Parts: sequence; structure tokens; C-alpha cells
Amino acid sequence: MSSNRLKRSMRGAATAGAVLAAVALVGPAGAAPDPSTASEALKQLKAVNEEAEKLTEALHKANDELKAKEGEVTKANEDLVRANAAGEQARRQEGELRKHVDQLASSQFQGSRMSHISALLLSRSPRDLLEQLSMVDLITVENKTAMDKLNATIAQAGQAAGKADEAKTSAAKAAQAAAGIKRDLDARTREAKAKQDKAEQQLARLSRADRNKLGDAGLDIDISDLPEGGIGAAALRHAVTQKGKMYGWGQVGPERFDCSGLMVWAFRKVGVSLPRSSAAQSRVGTSIPAGNRAAWRPGDLLFFAHPGEGVSHVAIYVGNGNQFHASQPGEPLKYGPVQKNLVGVRRIGT
Repeated sequence: MSSNRLKRSMRGAATAGAVLAAVALVGPAGAAPDPSTASEALKQLKAVNEEAEKLTEALHKANDELKAKEGEVTKANEDLVRANAAGEQARRQEGELRKHVDQLASSQFQGSRMSHISALLLSRSPRDLLEQLSMVDLITVENKTAMDKLNATIAQAGQAAGKADEAKTSAAKAAQAAAGIKRDLDARTREAKAKQDKAEQQLARLSRADRNKLGDAGLDIDISDLPEGGIGAAALRHAVTQKGKMYGWGQVGPERFDCSGLMVWAFRKVGVSLPRSSAAQSRVGTSIPAGNRAAWRPGDLLFFAHPGEGVSHVAIYVGNGNQFHASQPGEPLKYGPVQKNLVGVRRIGT
């Protein structure tokens, strides 16, 4: 992308400076005093939004984990049904084969089956002996085949029973894990909702000037000269069509988006299903060196984390050191310089 097609508005530059200053000065959300000035309110809003975003993304991650566990429960129950059906079939075959083996044993006991000794005693000529020995060998093979089938079927029934027990155990463990995630999810939901409510209250207390800073449209970037091809670039084209729409906690469009929700929506447009949380998204695709910006391509996903914490924000790379993302409540979806605290870059597809 040519740099001469990038235009920065004066108001966008002022906004970037204000936000960087706010980030530098912000302290722990719980320790901040009541705002005495509009600028203090903006700093506190930034801090509360960061806390709420972390909790919201953790909530998305827990939902992803819950769906995975519920999928494990479903698969384990399906395995159990198949194992029980295989065991039942093996037991029916075992019963039929036992009857056949019993008939063979009964026939041999009653003398209708001949041994090599009886063939020798009863034969009237060498030729007759050979014929009778061939018949004895044939009967022996039939007996052995029947017994082998019976033993194999017994083993099959045992394996099916073992798989059924394993499936029962897996289903029970997965169900227990899912129940634990649900309990944790309820707690995370309440905590995230409280943080989100606090952020909305802080937002409502901002001065008109600070509201205007948050509502700034950011950079004006033309991506029409992106090269054709590539899943990420195609998703980027969809993502930027949402420029100007507002951030919304936990939303995936079409009117509002949170950071990971925007990526889910954009990549779904090109046939790719992404996990719901930014943390889970940071583990899909191919890792690209975060410290080598020359290796990045438009459409790569950029992941951010607060020091010592897990991934809690995602943006999509535009090129020339810029990104597009859903930032925080009160702000529209917009372009901007790549943020600090970058911890990973991933490429979806080729």
C-alpha cells in the first residue's frame, strides 16, 4: 500500500496523543478516586474499559470452552451408543457360533466325525484311507475355523464393552467439566456485567469535549490497492466496511461489535469460522514474528495483552504500521496506529 494514500486528520492526531497520555497516566481501576475533572474522567474510563474488556474476553473464552466440553459430551455419548450396538451384535454372533461349535462337538462325540485312527481302522484300501484322511482334515479345519470365529467374537464383545466403559467415563468427565465451566461462566458474567456497567457510567460522566475525542473517526485510509488473494486480505476488506459503527460489549454485529466479535464477523464473510475470544483466536492460523513488521501482511491478526496477563484485545493489520479494530465503548470502529503491548501476530490461511 503506498504511503501517499494515507491521510491523517488533525483531530485524529490530537486524539492519538490524548489516548497515549491517558494510557501512560492510568492507574489501577479500583484505586482511582472520583474524577474531579473531565480529563480525569477520561483516564478512569480508559482504566475501567481495560478491566471490562479483559473480563469480557475471558467470558468469551469460557463460552468457547463450554461449547468444546459440550461437544465432548455429545461425542462420548455417540461413542457409547456405537459401542453398545457393537457389543450387542458381537453377543448375538457369539451365541450363534456357540451353537455351531456345540453341534460340531456333539457330532464328533457321537461318532459322525472321524479321527485319523478311525479312518485307518475303517478304510478298505490305501485309496479309501486317503479319501477318509482328507475328510478328517476337512472336518478338523471346520472345527478350528468355528472355534477361531467364536474366540474372535468373544474378544470383539470384550473390546466393545471396554469402549462402552471408556465412553461412559469420558462423558461423565466432560459433563462434570462443563458443569464447572458453567458455574465459572455465571460468576464471570456477573463480574463482567458489573465492570461494563461501571464503564458505561464513566462514559456518561464525560464532558462533551472528551466525548468528541472518543468519537473521533481516526485515520482515513484507502485500501483499494491491496493485492488480490489471501483470506486475511479478503476479511480485512469486509471488516473496514463497518468503519464508524460503535463498539458493543459482547456483540458480533451487524450494528455493534467488540474486538473479537469484529474478527468473527469479518472472517465468517470469507468462509472461516474463528473462536469467539481473542485469546482463542491468538492460537489459530500461522504465527508471524511480532518483532518483524516487514513480515506482516494486510489481514494478519494482531494480539495485545497487558503486562503479565493473557491476550485481551485483537485488531486486524492494514499495512504501513496501521490497524483496524473495535476499541472500546464510546468509540467507533476505526483505523489507527498499531497499539503498544503487541504480543502476537497470526495469519489465517495463506
